[in-house]
Amino acid sequence: MEKQLDGCYSRMLRMALGINWWDRVSNEEVFQNVPRVSETVRTRRLRLAGHVHRHEELTAHQLLFWEPDRGSRSRGRPKKTYINQLREDTGLSNDGDIKRLMEDRVLWRTELTARTMKPP
Repeated sequence: MEKQLDGCYSRMLRMALGINWWDRVSNEEVFQNVPRVSETVRTRRLRLAGHVHRHEELTAHQLLFWEPDRGSRSRGRPKKTYINQLREDTGLSNDGDIKRLMEDRVLWRTELTARTMKPP
């Protein structure tokens, strides 16, 4: 999904800037200092998760780390759950580590900037 978002965004950006494929302009020149859409989505997803985790009165707080304990999944590749996406975004496999990071807002924000502000 990230490739599709980034591809669509780069096509729209090239159209807005009037760049054609025969101009042979690289993506680095087109994007320059603009972050990729997938990075923006990832950052906002993590910020929202941290916010929801710190507010226990919200209903979404209970759903943040919820995983079904009954039933059987259907055939094929398992659907990606929100907690699996959080594990992938943070690079942490343990839910306790993610929760500990989320509880301290300053630490969570520094961790977000360290993970999302990668050099191109």
